[in-house]
Amino acid sequence: MTSEGRPARPRRKAIPATCALHRGPIGFANLMVSKSDGTVVFDPHVTGSCLITLDEAGASVLRDTLTEWLG
Repeated sequence: MTSEGRPARPRRKAIPATCALHRGPIGFANLMVSKSDGTVVFDPHVTGSCLITLDEAGASVLRDTLTEWLG
């Protein structure tokens, strides 16, 4: 719960994805997305071996782009 009495929003989310390199079926790979201290982290395969990080400005650009593409 937040100090305002609302449930806290999760800071991690696993998203079913497909890995083109490993050519698994749709949903074969998991993409873990998390947020910490203003940084958004993408962790393909949930292994921690290759992390893609975005600061808040970069994450905002990604959000706007996905909103434009997806409507």
